[in-house]
Amino acid sequence: MKFFTTILLGIIIAAVLPHRTNASTLRREHSLPNPNVDWDSFSFGLNGVRTDSMWVNVVDVNDDTSVGADDCYSSSSETCLKALGHLELSPAATVLNYGQALFEGMKAFRRADGSIAMFRPERNALRMQQGAKRFLMPSVPTDVFVEAADAVVRANARWVPPFGKGALYLRPLLMGTGDDLGVKPSWQTTFCIYCSPVGNYFKGGLKAIHLQAVQGFSRAARGGAGSVKASGNYAPAFLVQKQVKQQGYDEVLCLDAATGQAVEEAGASNFFAVYPNNTIVTPSLDSETILPGVTRSSIIELARRECGCTVLEQRLTLEDIRNHGACEAFCCGTGASITPVGSITVTRRMAADEDDASADGDSEAGDDDESNRRIEFGDGSTPGPLTQRLYNMLLDLQTGVDQELNEKYQDWIHVVEP
Repeated sequence: MKFFTTILLGIIIAAVLPHRTNASTLRREHSLPNPNVDWDSFSFGLNGVRTDSMWVNVVDVNDDTSVGADDCYSSSSETCLKALGHLELSPAATVLNYGQALFEGMKAFRRADGSIAMFRPERNALRMQQGAKRFLMPSVPTDVFVEAADAVVRANARWVPPFGKGALYLRPLLMGTGDDLGVKPSWQTTFCIYCSPVGNYFKGGLKAIHLQAVQGFSRAARGGAGSVKASGNYAPAFLVQKQVKQQGYDEVLCLDAATGQAVEEAGASNFFAVYPNNTIVTPSLDSETILPGVTRSSIIELARRECGCTVLEQRLTLEDIRNHGACEAFCCGTGASITPVGSITVTRRMAADEDDASADGDSEAGDDDESNRRIEFGDGSTPGPLTQRLYNMLLDLQTGVDQELNEKYQDWIHVVEP
């Protein structure tokens, strides 16, 4: 009897153990890209897509919730992950009346090995924390910020484009959403993250853009909030951006408010000038009028460590660019990664009247030597070799193509677990 019992036990173990072993080695995987989508047609925009889920966490700010509190926001997907929909706001909400709002921009990439990863999300969390202190809202802790972003990516994994076809763009928002007529910080904040798939900014290779530097227009001034990714920093540039595009340029080059000579940002991007002696100059953050871009800091480190460049963060004027022989220029940000600049044309501030904007924007410049001058980089259309190298390096790092680079900068890559 004992013999038969032993045999029976062996048969049961043989039948059960393989299933247990297989189950333990099964690896959860993200949803595959939606097969019914023409990913190649996507640009940087909403592309007519409605993703599945968003993160919404509403917090009341009271005597027990001080600014900078690290325990008022939730990291629970059960309570904060919701179907994508509209936010309900009172017309008296502080965000609508007084602009108490911050936002971030991040991307999740489907990588060469099939995984999905975000690029340095902790840096976005830190920047939003700095903005929250400036705008008197409770800061979202880094771990909560990243966990919320992870949850949104997981829930919308089918909207992460296939490898090499773009990225899932994430837009975290932090807003004062309580209703009040008083000019003061809101008694309620909302932390929200929504997302949308975006295509590659450049299709068919890098293309140089052409900037118009408008003397008399500035996006920020010393003592203001130019170093904060505040929602209200962007709408004031809509008019001048429209005007420069009517002149045939791609984007405005923002100059400093004090002198109208120092370069600050190119539209919503950080600006870099490259010189023949392997030196790169980018405007310093010391003025607190320039946004500390995550891509900016990454490019600075890659240029120094991988390309052997001397990178100077200092005041950069139009005269410096023209007279010191800059041979390349580019701007960078989350949206377009790295964008080559083919030329800069300088003009005086154009009329605010929309009808006047259609006239020649250079007409007010007169014979000013600084105005009506075109600074061209290379042949004005082909990306410079260092610009191209940095672009390839950053993209290969984000998408996992360069394994050696990924190992070296593994702390920059945040893999989203399925």
